[in-house]
Parts: sequence; C-alpha cells; structure tokens
Amino acid sequence: MSLTSLAIRPALIGDEAFVAEMILLSMGHLAEYLFEAEQGSLQKKMSTLVARNAGRFGLTLAHVAEVGGKRYGAVLVCKGKNVDRLNLATFPHLFPSLGVRLAWMFIWRGMRLPGGREAEADEYYISNVGVLPSVQGRGVGSALLKFAEERAHAEGLKKCSLVVGLYNQDAFRLYQRSGYQVVETVQADNPTLAYHRMLKVL
Repeated sequence: MSLTSLAIRPALIGDEAFVAEMILLSMGHLAEYLFEAEQGSLQKKMSTLVARNAGRFGLTLAHVAEVGGKRYGAVLVCKGKNVDRLNLATFPHLFPSLGVRLAWMFIWRGMRLPGGREAEADEYYISNVGVLPSVQGRGVGSALLKFAEERAHAEGLKKCSLVVGLYNQDAFRLYQRSGYQVVETVQADNPTLAYHRMLKVL
C-alpha cells in the first residue's frame, strides 16, 4: 500500500460493517465494558447501529480511508457542540439493535462513565479513529487526523479534540506526534475507563 494513493471519502451504504469494525477497534476495551457482548455478536450489533445512523455511531459521521477501493481505516467526526445531541439521538436505536438487556446495560454503564464533557462547543471532535491492524504505523491514522483537521478548518473551527484510553499507548503516541496535547486526565477505579482528553490548536 502506498500512502500517496490514499483517498478519504464519506462513508457510503455498504460501508456499515467496516465502519462498525473501525469503531470497535478505536473503542478497544471500552466497547467490551459498555456492550458486554461476544466479539462476533458485538460486530453485528454495532453494524446495525451504524446502518440505522444511530446518533454518535451514525454512518453520516464516518469517512473511510482507502487505496484502490480497499478500505484501511475510518474516522468519525462532528462539531463539539453536537456531541450531546448525538448521544441523545443514539438512545432510540439501542433497544432494536442490542436487545433489551444489552441496551439497558449500555445506558446504565454509559451514564456512569467518569469525567465531564467530551468536547467543547468551539472544538471539532474526533469521536473515533480506527485503522486495520495490518497497516497500523504506516500513516493511515495520521492521514485521518489530518483530514479531520481540514474538516475543522472548513467548519470555521480552530481546535480539534479527542479522548484516548490511558491503556491505549499506541494511539496516545500517534496523537502526541500529530500535535495533540493532554488537557485533562480522568482517572477511574476501573482502568478501562481512565482516559486523556487531548486538544490541538490548528
């Protein structure tokens, strides 16, 4: 794969399963905690959420990185001021997508997550960045971040923000190399839930 031919495009119908895979990759252990489902089952349930355009997991937020039609990664982005609205818009899709037990589990655990706001109104929020493990470290993640920053400029915003689990050191190093700085560290009794909030002034 040559990065010079990497293209990033809006996600399309047919990308649901791939976008779901990238969301789950980016969430890591947090997905296991929130959804408490087997990996194969979780992939199917997340694909359903993406296909339903379920708030923060919606296909319309996603952009896919590909070379010659082969998909290698995806990023989900939105204006920081829209994060709360997107979170609320996710709820109606949980029960038909996850079933009653898992939906209530997700809501209960999601409401009890530590920390405050994920993003401020004057920030462009990078909700998820996922790259296939086979091509990690080859520039796809950096290209997706750069794409998000260009989108921020286009939206008239001068900051990009994201959160990363403290356990996810590979992603943390990528964000640091890309100019993101820690503005808040949230600790938790459960190490899966501890995270850095990071910001880059464009």
